[in-house]
Amino acid sequence: MDSLHAIGFYVSAALAGVGGILLAFLHGHWHRGLALGAVGLGVAGIYASLSAGFAAIVVLFCYIGCALLVARPDYRTVEQAAGGLWRQIGALGAALLLVVLAYAAFRGRFALATFYGGPFNSVSVARLLFAHDALATEAVAGVVLVALVGAAIAWRRERPRDEREGRR
Repeated sequence: MDSLHAIGFYVSAALAGVGGILLAFLHGHWHRGLALGAVGLGVAGIYASLSAGFAAIVVLFCYIGCALLVARPDYRTVEQAAGGLWRQIGALGAALLLVVLAYAAFRGRFALATFYGGPFNSVSVARLLFAHDALATEAVAGVVLVALVGAAIAWRRERPRDEREGRR
């Protein structure tokens, strides 16, 4: 990677990291939407600097769409539907997943793959993920699936009776 690509990668990584921290600590829908957009721009920049232009475009559209949804004034935050025990079990599961992913990442040899070049070639990334890091890819896909199902269940949870009657 030449110096221009390295600068783009590190600037994009810093933008994604700062956006994620701001997303966690800012208050208000509009501010959180901007922070989520910054995270998306940073992640798309990381992919673009790694010559995965198609993945960068997909990430950019997904994050910007989510940022626009979060920034809406009628956006309803997800309430914590799980009790303390389930949150602790979830934290232990996340720690176990982190250990498995760290083992998969540091298990020894680096993968050798042929780079076919081009700004929109995501074939190289896909071959690397599925040929050498299939366990990590499946784990991330499982985490995303569980997070989406949990968010959907928490989103559709019935509101408490006093909250329903207070809005009449």
